[in-house]
Amino acid sequence: MADKSENASNVMAFDALYTTNQIQKLKVLLPYIEPSMQKHLAVYIKYMELQYTMNLTKNHGAALSGCGLSQPEKPDLRKLCRELCLYSTPEEIRQLEQIQNMLQTLETVQEMSQTMSAMQEIFPDMNMDSLFENPLSGAGQETDTADRSKQTASTSSPMMDMLMNMLTPEQREMYEMFQQHPFDSEP
Repeated sequence: MADKSENASNVMAFDALYTTNQIQKLKVLLPYIEPSMQKHLAVYIKYMELQYTMNLTKNHGAALSGCGLSQPEKPDLRKLCRELCLYSTPEEIRQLEQIQNMLQTLETVQEMSQTMSAMQEIFPDMNMDSLFENPLSGAGQETDTADRSKQTASTSSPMMDMLMNMLTPEQREMYEMFQQHPFDSEP
């Protein structure tokens, strides 16, 4: 729940930056105005906010501290997706969750790549491809991509088993999907 209030406070900070006390007072008074006049006052409040925002950005050029352009570090895209979920429809939430899962998978692949690079540095004479071949499958024999995919699907090496156990079920499913449909240059 703290996460929701933190994200709501980000929205309130934005609203506070681009408004005045006079506009905030009108917002407080809005429910007490005659219902037939409320819609007119609401439009007037938004007009005043727009006018104030245009003047503020023209004269001062204020920057928001949460924007990626003003920060040297890389933005946390998964956090951004979680924050957007608070204001999204169920369909949009599902799409944002898919993006979060994809980002998690990419991070896992990067970590695995870094691990493989470190292993290559530690064991420079070792052929990394041999770590992923089953010793019983004839590692020294030439095989085409389709045969190798079938071998991987039917039997695997201890290293491949270890790496597959590091994946979540969704990541494992994505990996298997890519194994079944490798990227070929042929149509």
